[in-house]
Amino acid sequence: MPMKKFLLYKVTLITIILLGFHFLFCENPFKEERKKERINILVDDYLLETGRYIFYWEGKNDKKEYIEPGEYIILLEIKNWQDQTIITAQKGGKESANDESRFEPGYWLYHDLEDPFPDPFRIKAGVNIPVLISEPARIKLSVYKK
Repeated sequence: MPMKKFLLYKVTLITIILLGFHFLFCENPFKEERKKERINILVDDYLLETGRYIFYWEGKNDKKEYIEPGEYIILLEIKNWQDQTIITAQKGGKESANDESRFEPGYWLYHDLEDPFPDPFRIKAGVNIPVLISEPARIKLSVYKK
């Protein structure tokens, strides 16, 4: 009988050690974006209504200056769920020419970050970022330099 307890103890100890290593060395796949340069936080709010939101970004950083041409990461965070997409910014454009921001009420089964449009976009004209919200939640929509 003591041998069975010893084996059970040994198997339990090995399992705990392996799980410990797993949690120590597994990383959040979005952790790299936190190391990248954040350009702007477009939305950080609690949304009560479910539906499709189209947020407009005018191509400016958090200091209200136009960004440089290049690739940018749009990161959406809702509760414990995250998604990201990459967009390309080009020089030029007429101010606010692409602004199609709006809210379309509806019911969705899941949260989603849809493809921004237009992509690529002219910096001064801005870009639209569609987001599906399936339940009332706090959301954060951020832009990072790639």
